[in-house]
Amino acid sequence: MKKIFNSGLLPAICLLVSGCTNNNCDKNVAVLAVQPNTNPAGYEVLLKTEGFTNDAAVIFGSVKAETRAGAESGDIIAKVPAGLLGNVEISVEEGDCLARFGNFNVSGGLPSSVQPSLPIIVIPTPPASYPTQGIGNLWANAAGTFDASGNPDQSVLIVEGLTVGDVINFDSDYSVEFNSTDPNLNNNPVSGFANIKTGEIYMEIDRTLKGGVVEHFDGQFIAVPVFLPSNTVFAMLLVSRETGRQLLLFHA
Repeated sequence: MKKIFNSGLLPAICLLVSGCTNNNCDKNVAVLAVQPNTNPAGYEVLLKTEGFTNDAAVIFGSVKAETRAGAESGDIIAKVPAGLLGNVEISVEEGDCLARFGNFNVSGGLPSSVQPSLPIIVIPTPPASYPTQGIGNLWANAAGTFDASGNPDQSVLIVEGLTVGDVINFDSDYSVEFNSTDPNLNNNPVSGFANIKTGEIYMEIDRTLKGGVVEHFDGQFIAVPVFLPSNTVFAMLLVSRETGRQLLLFHA
């Protein structure tokens, strides 16, 4: 929602909607999205805003959050403050401008219906090279753990299918999601494609046979983050269309 006209009723109206301003703001401001819209305390979320700089203050309920700049203008990364639980309103403030987002849930833990995500928001940077030799591999989830044998407990197996030009399609008969800690996230079919020239990735994980839904991801190959194992060769960063949650996959 854009700037609302000056009115004595404005403070009351602002309490009911997301993305409105106070009387003294001289520009249009809004909180366009919070990704994901639910996370535990201590985890980061990405706020997509309009009219704010990356340095605007972010308040969850009445608690000011630690923040850092995101990749694009108006992107703010905020850490969910400790001591909160349940539905809270997020406010973004800068100078005389204020916008609110009223649909955020501070959860007691990560949702069990999706692959686990990192506590931090990853800001992607372009890689030095793309996997021109192919993408078929077991891609480990960077937020997951490893078993005693060093195998990832959460991962996605990509088996290459038809290649058209620079686009490698995933073989949906053999590409699957693995999760040894949650049977509902195990052996689910994976489909999609990767463009090894542009770095674009699209992925679908079909969990309908386990009572879930189809989750759709858009993403890209990125430079390997420094916190991944030193022998990591390639990394892909995906964002769920349904939840806004990041999924960072990598292989050595």
